[in-house]
Amino acid sequence: MIGVILNHRYQIQELIGTGGMAQVYRAVNLANHRPVAIKMLKEEYRDNPEFLRRFEREAKTVLHLTQENIVHAYGVGEYNGIPFIVLEYVEGKTLKTILQEKGALPQKTAVSYCIQTLNALAAAHDAGIIHRDVKPQNIIITPSGKVKLTDFGIARDAQATTVTFAGSTVLGSAHYLSPEQAQGKPVTEESDLYSAGVVLYEMLTGTVPFTADTTVSVALKHINENPVPAIERNPDVYPSVNYVVMRALSKDPSARYRTAERMKRALLNALKKRDYIPADSSQDLFSEESDSSDTRIVSIHTIPPVAKIAIIVGLFIVAFTGMFFGIRYIYSSAATAANVVPSLVGKKLESAQNRAEDFGFTVDIEEYESSNDPAGTVLTQSPDAGKYAKPGSAITIKVSAGPEVPTIPNLIGLTYEEAVSALENAGFRMGTVSYQVSDTAIGYVCSQSIPAGMESPEGSEVNISISATATSTFMMPSVILFPLPEAVKLLDSTDSLKIRIQYDPTADKNLNGTIILQQPIAGEEVQTGRTVTLTVAGSQPSGYSADIAFNVDITESGTPVIAAIEDAVSGVLIERVLYNNILEPGEKIPVSFTATVAVSGRYEVILYINGAEVKRREVNFTDEAVQP
Repeated sequence: MIGVILNHRYQIQELIGTGGMAQVYRAVNLANHRPVAIKMLKEEYRDNPEFLRRFEREAKTVLHLTQENIVHAYGVGEYNGIPFIVLEYVEGKTLKTILQEKGALPQKTAVSYCIQTLNALAAAHDAGIIHRDVKPQNIIITPSGKVKLTDFGIARDAQATTVTFAGSTVLGSAHYLSPEQAQGKPVTEESDLYSAGVVLYEMLTGTVPFTADTTVSVALKHINENPVPAIERNPDVYPSVNYVVMRALSKDPSARYRTAERMKRALLNALKKRDYIPADSSQDLFSEESDSSDTRIVSIHTIPPVAKIAIIVGLFIVAFTGMFFGIRYIYSSAATAANVVPSLVGKKLESAQNRAEDFGFTVDIEEYESSNDPAGTVLTQSPDAGKYAKPGSAITIKVSAGPEVPTIPNLIGLTYEEAVSALENAGFRMGTVSYQVSDTAIGYVCSQSIPAGMESPEGSEVNISISATATSTFMMPSVILFPLPEAVKLLDSTDSLKIRIQYDPTADKNLNGTIILQQPIAGEEVQTGRTVTLTVAGSQPSGYSADIAFNVDITESGTPVIAAIEDAVSGVLIERVLYNNILEPGEKIPVSFTATVAVSGRYEVILYINGAEVKRREVNFTDEAVQP
């Protein structure tokens, strides 16, 4: 796979990891030269329906999770029928590798990693997703100490009935399974919190709570045995932190923390109150406690006599006032009994309706509105959670209709380059390009497959037709892996094309000087005069340099800006890209860079904004370039 280019964009550079069902490669995005990770299903599973379903589920899950402690996903694709996911490339080590190298971690470091993991789980749970495979192997730690949770391969919708362990088949690692997972029962958010507790236990003690010779034996221990308290295996663990860990490892899900956010708050407060253990173990540890300073006790013997009299009088007044309002409240409550309003925000509609009913209320949907939250998620409620209302009254809610669906832009009358830019700015992709005779001026878009103004899912492809004459188009040849001079000569002899080349210094050195990417792709029907962009492996020609600077005005977000130089390859006139970037709106934005050429002299530099030429300037290259 090394050197293969996926989706005409991502070139695979090396294998960096292998899991149960997939392999992970480091690749480079040839469009911006940034590294990405490609997770590809193993070839032996390409015809396995279960693995295909799991892989597809992971792709759909991660594309909708954007929290900073979750590895981001950029897109999906297929290569020879094998699906892959394009992911954020994260520099760092898995937490498992760190634990194998260091053993138990410093307590504050372990708690920090756990809190960041809980942040990721909170975002997933809010989106209705249960991870089901939280373990150190799926937690990456960057050099700066940032946690990235990955591998949602067996994640499921929280509303689904999901089973993780049945007989001898385990989805997820047995050492980190919750008891309900080990028993084959449906899992909940609390199941992920149990696994997070196991991970924290291992970080604090250097070992997992249960070990045995077989997977089934470990699973049975999760069901039947209580773990040795973390503080007994590491006396340096604070009693308060030990309490949080052991509560997370409760056999009964209802005895654990109800949400990742509550467990996070408990850990934060446990670091502040290291020796504190609540008398009532049913509490969420510390999460309802005040973070205020310690109360100071003052002896009454130190108070002056006048102050004592004032205090006694004040106490009588407070007592009388309290009795008055207390009696009034009792009579008021008896007349109008009230129930506490439950929290519905963040829950799926059906779950919110059931929860409201459990508390004695009904639900009134005020409206559905566009939101980045998943469709069907409760966005707001009235009355607010924690207030009191009459039993049988309605809680008014607003529900997410999902992200606002983008609309297709009007491409008619645009050039090919302008159409590509308009689609990308609107969140769509260019599909196939064909040519036809029409009343539109030659070289401009005359029809599009999805009408302008129609709503369409982000990333949809739009096919276009460009106005042409019957003799002005031809089939694009393939020049991939051709040496640059041969590729240029072939294209120059094919038809009057405008050839633009750009260099990729990150490409495989064995491919230096050859074409690794072409646009349009081979086999596509193109029009005479079309710009063909070739990506060449290797560095720009050097020898002489010049510093170049422009000031540009940008009006639209995501505007492509290119600076190119007129040059020649094997006697064929070409444009060589010196600068390629996407800019945000602003006035007099500086575009400055150092360019190099092989032969000294005066060259014409051309500036393109959004595909249109806006400026030309002659530049004298006389300074000797610094050799790398």
